[in-house]
Amino acid sequence: MGLKVGKFAGALVIQVLPVLVCGVLVLGVLVASAPSLAQQQSPPTVSAEGAPVGDLPLADYQAFDSFGVAHPEIVSALSHNPKLIEDDSYLSKHPELGDFLASHSELRSAFIEDPGDFLAPNSRRKPK
Repeated sequence: MGLKVGKFAGALVIQVLPVLVCGVLVLGVLVASAPSLAQQQSPPTVSAEGAPVGDLPLADYQAFDSFGVAHPEIVSALSHNPKLIEDDSYLSKHPELGDFLASHSELRSAFIEDPGDFLAPNSRRKPK
């Protein structure tokens, strides 16, 4: 006794079989290449170094914040134009800033290098 397969079932097997074989082949290629792809990626580099030695102490940032509370108009001007900290004419008009910078010389250098460390991001925007 043989197993009889209807015309519809036979046609379905003939249509599905090539797709199934191609799927198995693609899956085999992906599985075989996965280890080599994983080996090509280098692991992330992790550094155990701390912050740079040249960073200012927290006390200097706090001193600038206190200066800003006492002289908000100067900090506002600096936030709109940070290069004023290097302008001798501006400093002569604002001796309190000159005195503050004289007593915090490292702070002046750090401000020139990166004013964003001292000024709030929103303070650079002009009010509407």
